[in-house]
Amino acid sequence: MLNTLRVEWMKVKNYRAFWILLAVTVLSIPGVNFMFYDLFDNSFPKMKGNKMAMNIFGTPFGFPDVWQTTSWNASLVFLVPAILIITLTTNEFTYKTHRQNVIDGWSRSQFFRVKLVEILLLSLFTTLLVVLTALCFGTFGNKVPEGQSIWQGSRFAAFYFVQMISYSMIAFMLALFIKRAGLAMGIFFIYMIVESIIVGYFGNHRKIEAVNYLPEEVTDRLIPQPYLKAIFTQQRVSYWESHIPIYLAVAAVYLLLYYFGASRRFLRTDL
Repeated sequence: MLNTLRVEWMKVKNYRAFWILLAVTVLSIPGVNFMFYDLFDNSFPKMKGNKMAMNIFGTPFGFPDVWQTTSWNASLVFLVPAILIITLTTNEFTYKTHRQNVIDGWSRSQFFRVKLVEILLLSLFTTLLVVLTALCFGTFGNKVPEGQSIWQGSRFAAFYFVQMISYSMIAFMLALFIKRAGLAMGIFFIYMIVESIIVGYFGNHRKIEAVNYLPEEVTDRLIPQPYLKAIFTQQRVSYWESHIPIYLAVAAVYLLLYYFGASRRFLRTDL
């Protein structure tokens, strides 16, 4: 595996688009969080002393809520790492490097596995960015409440990791099936919009609960919207807590489907 990873590194180390997209990923996660932080700071410049604002918004950038806030905000820029995965995968077909790897002695399964490792590493990297962002905002935003740990609420970073793995596998599978970067990106983006519309219409208006378990929605529900938490009833919070294992289980089933669908496509079709 280390040898195949070295070969993959040789492919990308001088690839400008890779470094640009990676830099955008690195900047976008703290950047989108700073945008929301600045919005709250300017909208409520004396929020710590503003009881009404505190009652409505709480302290989204203070411990422990900062974990949920930074994870949710970071999920808004999921498109950037997805574009990176689609670009790297479709380049293999554009430049026939996947075929050359097999000619050089790689098995198809080796090639497929190294791509999965890339997705895993990218998801871990973005999750690490979320963790560092949460610690920075939480540390400088306010003091840790007495009797609490800075890591309280850090499970949202783990939920973010699950979400990124899911989005990344969808992007990877589309890239394998379509093999064209622009078209794969377009379909990925359209799918996300269409699913959001379906969830909004059938979930919110028709009250059909099944749409909550669609591929995008089920992982999104792991990280609820962090603002206006005061309006959430205890019943709603308890409902979410009780459904976390279900959301994780359904997400795991989808990941297995992505894996088997993508591997079947790559391992059984002509190079």
